[in-house]
Amino acid sequence: MKGFMDFGKLRVKVLTEYIDLADAESLLSRFHPLAARKAMGNRLSYSVSYEGEWVAVLLFDAPVERNKHRESFIGWSDQQRASRLCHIANNSRFLICPKYAGTKNLASKVLSLVTASLPQDWMRRYGITLLGVETYVDPQYNNNQGSCYKAAGWEELGLSTGYQAYGEERTHSKLYFFKPLHKDSCKALSAEIPHALLTGVKEISGESNNNYVLDAAKFNLKSLQKVLSSIKDPRGRQGKRYGFVALLSLCIAAVISGYTQYRQIADWIAKLPATDRVRFGLPGHRTPDETTISHFLRKIDPEELQTVLSGWLLENYQKDTNFELVTIDGKALRGTSSDTKEQKALLNVFANELGITIEHQPTSKGGAEKATAQKIIKSDIDLAGKIVLADAIHTDKTTIDALKKKGPRMSSLLKAIREI
Repeated sequence: MKGFMDFGKLRVKVLTEYIDLADAESLLSRFHPLAARKAMGNRLSYSVSYEGEWVAVLLFDAPVERNKHRESFIGWSDQQRASRLCHIANNSRFLICPKYAGTKNLASKVLSLVTASLPQDWMRRYGITLLGVETYVDPQYNNNQGSCYKAAGWEELGLSTGYQAYGEERTHSKLYFFKPLHKDSCKALSAEIPHALLTGVKEISGESNNNYVLDAAKFNLKSLQKVLSSIKDPRGRQGKRYGFVALLSLCIAAVISGYTQYRQIADWIAKLPATDRVRFGLPGHRTPDETTISHFLRKIDPEELQTVLSGWLLENYQKDTNFELVTIDGKALRGTSSDTKEQKALLNVFANELGITIEHQPTSKGGAEKATAQKIIKSDIDLAGKIVLADAIHTDKTTIDALKKKGPRMSSLLKAIREI
Protein backbone atom coordinates (compact mmCIF):
# COMPACT_ATOMS: atom_id res chain seq x y z
CA MET A 1 0.00 0.00 0.00
CA LYS A 2 1.97 3.01 -1.24
CA GLY A 3 -0.88 5.47 -1.76
CA PHE A 4 -2.34 8.11 0.55
CA MET A 5 -2.48 7.34 4.28
CA ASP A 6 -4.11 9.48 6.95
CA PHE A 7 -1.44 9.45 9.65
CA GLY A 8 -3.96 10.76 12.13
CA LYS A 9 -5.49 7.26 12.17
CA LEU A 10 -2.27 5.55 13.27
CA ARG A 11 -2.56 3.96 16.71
CA VAL A 12 0.36 3.01 18.99
CA LYS A 13 0.02 0.06 21.37
CA VAL A 14 2.37 -1.49 23.92
CA LEU A 15 2.17 -5.26 23.46
CA THR A 16 1.53 -7.20 26.67
CA GLU A 17 -0.71 -10.11 25.66
CA TYR A 18 0.99 -13.38 24.74
CA ILE A 19 -0.79 -13.66 21.39
CA ASP A 20 0.24 -10.10 20.37
CA LEU A 21 3.85 -10.71 21.39
CA ALA A 22 3.83 -13.98 19.44
CA ASP A 23 2.47 -12.21 16.34
CA ALA A 24 5.18 -9.55 16.61
CA GLU A 25 7.90 -12.18 16.94
CA SER A 26 6.49 -14.06 13.94
CA LEU A 27 6.54 -10.91 11.77
CA LEU A 28 10.11 -10.11 12.78
CA SER A 29 11.24 -13.70 12.16
CA ARG A 30 9.72 -13.68 8.66
CA PHE A 31 10.46 -10.19 7.39
CA HIS A 32 13.23 -8.50 9.42
CA PRO A 33 16.79 -9.08 8.11
CA LEU A 34 17.99 -9.84 11.66
CA ALA A 35 14.87 -11.90 12.53
CA ALA A 36 13.44 -11.79 16.07
CA ARG A 37 15.58 -10.94 19.09
CA LYS A 38 15.97 -12.56 22.49
CA ALA A 39 15.03 -10.32 25.40
CA MET A 40 17.89 -8.14 26.65
CA GLY A 41 17.10 -6.66 30.07
CA ASN A 42 14.12 -4.29 30.19
CA ARG A 43 12.07 -4.52 27.01
CA LEU A 44 8.96 -3.05 25.41
CA SER A 45 7.36 -4.24 22.18
CA TYR A 46 5.06 -2.00 20.14
CA SER A 47 2.63 -2.35 17.30
CA VAL A 48 1.40 0.56 15.21
CA SER A 49 -1.92 -0.05 13.48
CA TYR A 50 -3.92 1.68 10.76
CA GLU A 51 -7.68 1.12 10.70
CA GLY A 52 -7.21 -2.01 12.80
CA GLU A 53 -4.35 -3.53 10.79
CA TRP A 54 -0.73 -3.63 11.93
CA VAL A 55 1.59 -1.51 9.82
CA ALA A 56 4.73 -1.66 11.99
CA VAL A 57 6.39 -3.55 14.84
CA LEU A 58 9.12 -2.08 17.06
CA LEU A 59 11.22 -3.47 19.91
CA PHE A 60 13.09 -1.45 22.54
CA ASP A 61 15.43 -3.11 25.02
CA ALA A 62 18.76 -2.68 26.83
CA PRO A 63 21.34 -0.34 25.28
CA VAL A 64 24.84 -1.41 24.34
CA GLU A 65 27.22 -1.32 27.29
CA ARG A 66 29.77 0.97 25.65
CA ASN A 67 29.75 3.29 22.66
CA LYS A 68 32.34 6.03 22.20
CA HIS A 69 29.98 8.19 20.11
CA ARG A 70 27.25 8.10 22.76
CA GLU A 71 29.62 8.73 25.67
CA SER A 72 31.14 11.72 23.85
CA PHE A 73 27.73 13.13 22.82
CA ILE A 74 26.33 12.92 26.36
CA GLY A 75 29.58 13.85 28.10
CA TRP A 76 29.68 10.70 30.21
CA SER A 77 32.48 9.49 32.44
CA ASP A 78 32.82 5.73 32.87
CA GLN A 79 31.28 5.98 36.33
CA GLN A 80 28.28 7.95 35.07
CA ARG A 81 27.78 5.54 32.17
CA ALA A 82 27.77 2.57 34.53
CA SER A 83 25.15 4.06 36.87
CA ARG A 84 22.93 5.84 34.31
CA LEU A 85 22.89 3.46 31.36
CA CYS A 86 19.45 2.32 32.56
CA HIS A 87 18.05 5.67 31.35
CA ILE A 88 18.81 4.72 27.72
CA ALA A 89 16.93 2.20 25.55
CA ASN A 90 17.94 0.56 22.29
CA ASN A 91 15.55 0.36 19.34
CA SER A 92 16.82 -3.08 18.41
CA ARG A 93 14.11 -3.94 15.88
CA PHE A 94 11.96 -1.83 13.55
CA LEU A 95 9.82 -3.38 10.85
CA ILE A 96 7.35 -1.78 8.46
CA CYS A 97 5.04 -4.60 7.41
CA PRO A 98 5.46 -5.61 3.73
CA LYS A 99 2.01 -4.39 2.69
CA TYR A 100 2.91 -0.85 3.81
CA ALA A 101 6.58 -0.81 2.82
CA GLY A 102 7.37 2.21 0.68
CA THR A 103 4.53 4.38 2.00
CA LYS A 104 5.98 7.88 1.95
CA ASN A 105 6.95 9.27 5.40
CA LEU A 106 5.32 6.35 7.21
CA ALA A 107 8.51 5.06 8.88
CA SER A 108 9.51 8.45 10.30
CA LYS A 109 5.96 9.11 11.50
CA VAL A 110 5.84 5.74 13.25
CA LEU A 111 9.16 6.46 14.96
CA SER A 112 7.95 9.87 16.12
CA LEU A 113 4.72 8.49 17.54
CA VAL A 114 6.36 5.61 19.37
CA THR A 115 9.23 7.62 20.86
CA ALA A 116 6.71 10.19 22.10
CA SER A 117 4.90 7.41 24.00
CA LEU A 118 7.99 5.50 25.09
CA PRO A 119 9.08 7.51 28.20
CA GLN A 120 5.66 7.22 29.87
CA ASP A 121 5.34 3.55 28.96
CA TRP A 122 8.85 2.79 30.25
CA MET A 123 8.19 4.61 33.52
CA ARG A 124 4.89 2.79 33.93
CA ARG A 125 6.48 -0.62 33.32
CA TYR A 126 9.85 -0.26 35.06
CA GLY A 127 9.70 2.90 37.19
CA ILE A 128 12.74 4.35 35.38
CA THR A 129 12.94 7.72 33.65
CA LEU A 130 13.97 7.15 30.03
CA LEU A 131 16.01 10.04 28.65
CA GLY A 132 17.40 8.75 25.35
CA VAL A 133 17.08 6.07 22.68
CA GLU A 134 19.71 4.64 20.36
CA THR A 135 19.85 2.34 17.36
CA TYR A 136 22.23 0.87 14.80
CA VAL A 137 21.59 0.94 11.05
CA ASP A 138 23.38 -1.46 8.68
CA PRO A 139 24.42 0.43 5.52
CA GLN A 140 25.36 -2.87 3.86
CA TYR A 141 21.69 -3.90 3.83
CA ASN A 142 20.00 -2.29 0.79
CA ASN A 143 22.26 0.76 1.23
CA ASN A 144 20.24 1.72 4.31
CA GLN A 145 21.37 5.16 5.53
CA GLY A 146 18.80 5.58 8.31
CA SER A 147 16.81 8.27 6.47
CA CYS A 148 13.66 7.62 8.50
CA TYR A 149 15.58 8.10 11.77
CA LYS A 150 17.03 11.38 10.56
CA ALA A 151 13.56 12.56 9.52
CA ALA A 152 12.25 11.66 12.99
CA GLY A 153 14.88 13.80 14.71
CA TRP A 154 17.50 11.17 15.56
CA GLU A 155 21.13 12.25 15.26
CA GLU A 156 23.67 10.22 13.31
CA LEU A 157 26.82 10.16 15.45
CA GLY A 158 29.09 8.03 13.29
CA LEU A 159 30.14 4.48 12.48
CA SER A 160 30.45 1.91 15.23
CA THR A 161 33.58 -0.24 15.57
CA GLY A 162 31.55 -3.43 15.24
CA TYR A 163 30.83 -6.08 17.84
CA GLN A 164 32.91 -9.11 18.73
CA ALA A 165 31.51 -11.92 20.85
CA TYR A 166 33.96 -14.22 22.60
CA GLY A 167 35.46 -16.69 20.12
CA GLU A 168 33.75 -15.08 17.11
CA GLU A 169 34.79 -12.65 14.38
CA ARG A 170 34.07 -8.95 14.75
CA THR A 171 30.95 -7.75 12.93
CA HIS A 172 31.19 -4.93 10.40
CA SER A 173 30.61 -1.28 11.32
CA LYS A 174 27.11 0.18 11.47
CA LEU A 175 25.71 3.71 11.60
CA TYR A 176 24.91 4.79 15.16
CA PHE A 177 21.89 7.02 15.84
CA PHE A 178 20.83 8.67 19.12
CA LYS A 179 17.77 10.70 20.11
CA PRO A 180 17.47 12.63 23.41
CA LEU A 181 13.92 12.34 24.75
CA HIS A 182 14.06 15.65 26.61
CA LYS A 183 15.72 18.96 25.78
CA ASP A 184 17.88 18.57 28.91
CA SER A 185 18.59 14.84 28.57
CA CYS A 186 22.35 15.15 28.09
CA LYS A 187 22.68 17.70 30.91
CA ALA A 188 20.75 15.38 33.21
CA LEU A 189 22.70 12.27 32.25
CA SER A 190 26.07 13.99 32.76
CA ALA A 191 25.22 16.15 35.81
CA GLU A 192 27.52 15.60 38.76
CA ILE A 193 24.70 16.09 41.26
CA PRO A 194 21.80 13.71 40.47
CA HIS A 195 19.52 15.71 38.20
CA ALA A 196 15.77 16.19 38.68
CA LEU A 197 15.05 14.36 35.43
CA LEU A 198 16.78 11.24 36.75
CA THR A 199 14.40 11.14 39.71
CA GLY A 200 11.16 11.59 37.82
CA VAL A 201 10.67 15.38 37.88
CA LYS A 202 9.79 16.29 34.30
CA GLU A 203 10.71 19.95 34.00
CA ILE A 204 13.62 22.05 35.22
CA SER A 205 13.29 25.70 36.35
CA GLY A 206 9.55 25.19 36.72
CA GLU A 207 7.05 24.10 39.32
CA SER A 208 7.39 20.65 40.81
CA ASN A 209 6.10 19.40 44.14
CA ASN A 210 5.05 23.02 44.85
CA ASN A 211 8.67 24.13 44.74
CA TYR A 212 11.05 25.75 42.30
CA VAL A 213 13.28 23.09 40.73
CA LEU A 214 16.86 24.12 39.96
CA ASP A 215 19.13 22.82 37.23
CA ALA A 216 21.55 20.42 38.91
CA ALA A 217 23.73 20.36 35.80
CA LYS A 218 25.10 23.75 36.88
CA PHE A 219 26.37 22.44 40.19
CA ASN A 220 29.75 21.03 41.11
CA LEU A 221 29.74 18.56 44.00
CA LYS A 222 33.26 19.39 45.13
CA SER A 223 32.47 23.13 45.34
CA LEU A 224 29.20 22.45 47.19
CA GLN A 225 30.84 20.26 49.80
CA LYS A 226 33.67 22.76 50.22
CA VAL A 227 31.30 25.61 51.21
CA LEU A 228 29.21 23.30 53.41
CA SER A 229 32.31 22.36 55.40
CA SER A 230 32.27 25.89 56.82
CA ILE A 231 28.94 25.21 58.57
CA LYS A 232 29.15 24.02 62.16
CA ASP A 233 28.03 20.44 62.78
CA PRO A 234 25.43 20.85 65.57
CA ARG A 235 25.35 17.17 66.53
CA GLY A 236 26.90 15.77 69.67
CA ARG A 237 29.69 13.23 69.77
CA GLN A 238 27.27 10.30 69.71
CA GLY A 239 24.85 9.38 66.94
CA LYS A 240 27.03 10.45 64.03
CA ARG A 241 26.33 7.53 61.71
CA TYR A 242 26.72 9.74 58.65
CA GLY A 243 29.27 12.40 57.82
CA PHE A 244 27.94 15.94 58.23
CA VAL A 245 28.96 17.32 54.83
CA ALA A 246 28.05 14.10 53.01
CA LEU A 247 24.52 13.94 54.44
CA LEU A 248 23.84 17.67 54.14
CA SER A 249 24.98 17.80 50.50
CA LEU A 250 22.73 14.85 49.70
CA CYS A 251 19.76 16.55 51.35
CA ILE A 252 20.47 19.71 49.35
CA ALA A 253 20.72 17.70 46.14
CA ALA A 254 17.31 16.18 46.91
CA VAL A 255 15.78 19.63 47.42
CA ILE A 256 17.39 20.88 44.21
CA SER A 257 15.61 18.02 42.46
CA GLY A 258 12.23 19.06 43.88
CA TYR A 259 11.97 16.75 46.91
CA THR A 260 11.49 18.89 50.02
CA GLN A 261 9.64 16.85 52.66
CA TYR A 262 11.66 14.73 55.08
CA ARG A 263 9.99 11.56 53.82
CA GLN A 264 10.67 12.53 50.21
CA ILE A 265 14.32 13.35 50.90
CA ALA A 266 14.84 9.98 52.60
CA ASP A 267 13.14 8.13 49.73
CA TRP A 268 15.16 10.06 47.14
CA ILE A 269 18.45 9.17 48.84
CA ALA A 270 17.41 5.52 49.19
CA LYS A 271 16.60 5.28 45.47
CA LEU A 272 19.99 6.61 44.39
CA PRO A 273 22.45 3.99 43.13
CA ALA A 274 24.91 3.05 45.88
CA THR A 275 27.75 4.38 43.72
CA ASP A 276 26.19 7.87 43.76
CA ARG A 277 25.73 7.81 47.55
CA VAL A 278 29.34 6.75 48.02
CA ARG A 279 30.46 9.59 45.76
CA PHE A 280 28.74 12.00 48.18
CA GLY A 281 30.52 10.31 51.10
CA LEU A 282 27.72 8.13 52.50
CA PRO A 283 28.13 4.37 53.09
CA GLY A 284 26.90 2.35 50.12
CA HIS A 285 25.13 -0.29 52.23
CA ARG A 286 22.76 1.85 54.31
CA THR A 287 20.69 5.02 54.02
CA PRO A 288 19.20 7.49 56.55
CA ASP A 289 15.50 7.18 57.32
CA GLU A 290 12.94 9.97 57.64
CA THR A 291 13.51 10.42 61.38
CA THR A 292 17.26 10.75 60.93
CA ILE A 293 16.79 13.32 58.18
CA SER A 294 14.31 15.28 60.29
CA HIS A 295 16.50 15.39 63.43
CA PHE A 296 19.59 16.22 61.37
CA LEU A 297 18.11 19.15 59.42
CA ARG A 298 16.25 20.65 62.39
CA LYS A 299 19.53 21.08 64.29
CA ILE A 300 21.25 23.12 61.58
CA ASP A 301 21.24 26.92 61.97
CA PRO A 302 18.91 28.00 59.11
CA GLU A 303 20.41 31.49 58.82
CA GLU A 304 23.96 30.14 58.54
CA LEU A 305 22.87 27.54 55.96
CA GLN A 306 20.94 30.14 53.94
CA THR A 307 23.92 32.50 53.88
CA VAL A 308 26.31 29.80 52.68
CA LEU A 309 23.92 28.45 50.05
CA SER A 310 22.98 31.89 48.71
CA GLY A 311 26.61 32.69 48.04
CA TRP A 312 27.22 29.29 46.48
CA LEU A 313 24.18 29.52 44.22
CA LEU A 314 25.11 32.99 43.01
CA GLU A 315 28.63 31.77 42.25
CA ASN A 316 27.28 28.81 40.26
CA TYR A 317 24.78 30.95 38.37
CA GLN A 318 27.37 33.74 37.93
CA LYS A 319 26.83 37.12 39.52
CA ASP A 320 26.38 38.89 36.20
CA THR A 321 23.40 36.72 35.25
CA ASN A 322 20.55 39.03 34.23
CA PHE A 323 17.25 38.92 36.04
CA GLU A 324 14.39 41.42 36.15
CA LEU A 325 11.76 40.08 38.55
CA VAL A 326 12.40 40.22 42.31
CA THR A 327 10.04 38.98 45.04
CA ILE A 328 10.32 40.00 48.71
CA ASP A 329 8.60 37.38 50.84
CA GLY A 330 8.78 36.12 54.42
CA LYS A 331 8.76 32.39 55.10
CA ALA A 332 8.26 30.76 58.48
CA LEU A 333 10.66 27.88 59.14
CA ARG A 334 8.84 24.57 59.39
CA GLY A 335 8.64 22.94 62.78
CA THR A 336 9.93 25.93 64.78
CA SER A 337 6.63 26.55 66.59
CA SER A 338 2.88 26.18 66.13
CA ASP A 339 2.47 29.65 67.68
CA THR A 340 2.76 32.31 64.94
CA LYS A 341 4.37 34.79 67.34
CA GLU A 342 7.12 32.33 68.27
CA GLN A 343 7.86 31.05 64.77
CA LYS A 344 11.29 31.74 63.39
CA ALA A 345 11.29 33.10 59.87
CA LEU A 346 13.48 34.49 57.10
CA LEU A 347 12.63 37.42 54.84
CA ASN A 348 13.96 36.48 51.42
CA VAL A 349 14.69 38.47 48.28
CA PHE A 350 14.09 35.99 45.48
CA ALA A 351 15.42 36.36 41.91
CA ASN A 352 12.56 34.73 40.02
CA GLU A 353 14.31 34.00 36.72
CA LEU A 354 17.24 32.35 38.52
CA GLY A 355 15.14 30.56 41.10
CA ILE A 356 17.50 31.52 43.94
CA THR A 357 17.55 33.80 46.99
CA ILE A 358 19.92 36.73 46.55
CA GLU A 359 19.42 38.28 50.01
CA HIS A 360 17.82 37.25 53.29
CA GLN A 361 17.42 38.44 56.87
CA PRO A 362 16.10 36.66 59.98
CA THR A 363 12.70 37.95 61.09
CA SER A 364 9.43 36.78 62.59
CA LYS A 365 6.02 36.56 60.99
CA GLY A 366 3.73 39.57 61.33
CA GLY A 367 4.72 43.19 61.92
CA ALA A 368 8.44 42.41 62.26
CA GLU A 369 8.51 41.64 58.55
CA LYS A 370 7.96 45.33 57.74
CA ALA A 371 10.99 46.44 59.70
CA THR A 372 13.14 43.68 58.18
CA ALA A 373 12.00 44.57 54.66
CA GLN A 374 12.94 48.20 55.24
CA LYS A 375 16.36 47.09 56.50
CA ILE A 376 16.95 45.04 53.34
CA ILE A 377 15.75 47.79 50.99
CA LYS A 378 17.98 50.37 52.72
CA SER A 379 21.01 48.07 52.40
CA ASP A 380 23.31 48.02 49.35
CA ILE A 381 21.01 45.64 47.43
CA ASP A 382 20.64 46.73 43.78
CA LEU A 383 16.99 47.00 42.67
CA ALA A 384 17.48 49.54 39.90
CA GLY A 385 15.45 48.66 36.82
CA LYS A 386 13.90 45.61 38.50
CA ILE A 387 10.27 44.64 38.88
CA VAL A 388 9.73 44.27 42.64
CA LEU A 389 6.85 42.26 44.10
CA ALA A 390 5.87 42.10 47.77
CA ASP A 391 2.86 41.46 50.00
CA ALA A 392 0.42 44.25 50.84
CA ILE A 393 1.80 44.35 54.40
CA HIS A 394 4.75 46.34 53.02
CA THR A 395 2.65 49.18 51.50
CA ASP A 396 3.52 51.75 54.19
CA LYS A 397 5.10 55.16 53.49
CA THR A 398 8.49 54.34 55.05
CA THR A 399 8.95 51.23 52.91
CA ILE A 400 7.69 52.96 49.76
CA ASP A 401 10.01 55.95 50.23
CA ALA A 402 13.00 53.64 50.74
CA LEU A 403 12.06 51.62 47.67
CA LYS A 404 11.69 54.70 45.43
CA LYS A 405 15.33 55.60 46.12
CA LYS A 406 16.37 52.23 44.62
CA GLY A 407 14.89 53.15 41.22
CA PRO A 408 12.83 50.03 40.46
CA ARG A 409 11.25 49.87 37.01
CA MET A 410 7.96 48.74 38.49
CA SER A 411 6.71 47.66 41.91
CA SER A 412 3.52 46.07 43.20
CA LEU A 413 3.93 48.29 46.29
CA LEU A 414 3.96 51.55 44.32
CA LYS A 415 1.02 50.35 42.26
CA ALA A 416 -0.96 49.59 45.42
CA ILE A 417 -0.25 53.07 46.82
CA ARG A 418 -1.45 54.75 43.62
CA GLU A 419 -4.69 52.73 43.64
CA ILE A 420 -5.40 53.73 47.22
